[in-house]
Amino acid sequence: MAAKQEKASEDTEEEAKKVAKLRKKVGEARQVHRIADDPYLKVVELDRFRASISGALWFFLSVGLAYTTVGVHDFIAEGLHVADPMWWGAWAVEPALAGMLITVLRWEAAMLMRGIRIESGWVTFTKWVLLGSTLIMNVLSSLDGSTVEKFLHVAFPGLVFCLAEVMPVVQDRFAKARAKILAEIAQVDAQDRETEQRTDEASPPSTGTDLHTEFAAHASTLAPPSPGLPPLSVSPPQHTPPATVRPPKLPAPMLKAIEDKAAEVANAGRAMTAADVQAVAKLPAGMAEQAAKYYAAANAPA
Repeated sequence: MAAKQEKASEDTEEEAKKVAKLRKKVGEARQVHRIADDPYLKVVELDRFRASISGALWFFLSVGLAYTTVGVHDFIAEGLHVADPMWWGAWAVEPALAGMLITVLRWEAAMLMRGIRIESGWVTFTKWVLLGSTLIMNVLSSLDGSTVEKFLHVAFPGLVFCLAEVMPVVQDRFAKARAKILAEIAQVDAQDRETEQRTDEASPPSTGTDLHTEFAAHASTLAPPSPGLPPLSVSPPQHTPPATVRPPKLPAPMLKAIEDKAAEVANAGRAMTAADVQAVAKLPAGMAEQAAKYYAAANAPA
């Protein structure tokens, strides 16, 4: 009988360890998800991705224009000798056309990234003239060449033409995606300010050390929290609170004091109350009640 009880006790202890490990993993997964879903991080990742895509587009556009330079030179320098200055000057024609095109595309991309749409027909006409000139000269220079040469001298200018039209669209979509994320950030900030304002209006005047003065004492060592980013506690929580309970946004030293008090109250076998929170941190009634609910849920038995 004693052996069975001992074995049951060992099984219960092992099961409790497994549950504790799983709870720890769930807590870490929730924290990683909240951080990965932070809108500020989304903006940074979007900007990096935009820079990568834009760099690749500019690189391949330059490669295509470098190839078309040969066709333009062959068209202009046909029948000329190397000693003729015009033969050498022909190499500058396509770089000049490409430079004009790249300048227009850079300006168009910069405007679109700032939400300014280009509605001038002259811009489109200029791009078409520059690209059309390159296409015509490449096609005419390859009329006496092989089938492969004819195909390449048509395909490369055509692809450069398409790429020049796609690049503004890419920048415009990136600008819209960035504006959408910034709107989410503004909405979250507005909700946080509204919540803080309601809390301040509902709380009675505090005595002793003012809450804002206490927060200012830690402002130099704490970064402002991002919307949706959970607070980083000094010691990892042993329990996982329900997702519906919002964690309090307080300085790390104050959180540490409240966590220690919560552990003490849990060891005593009772739930955390607002009075327990205000015993270690001078908080308004609303914030103390929120903190009490959070740590009561965090330390609730499984």
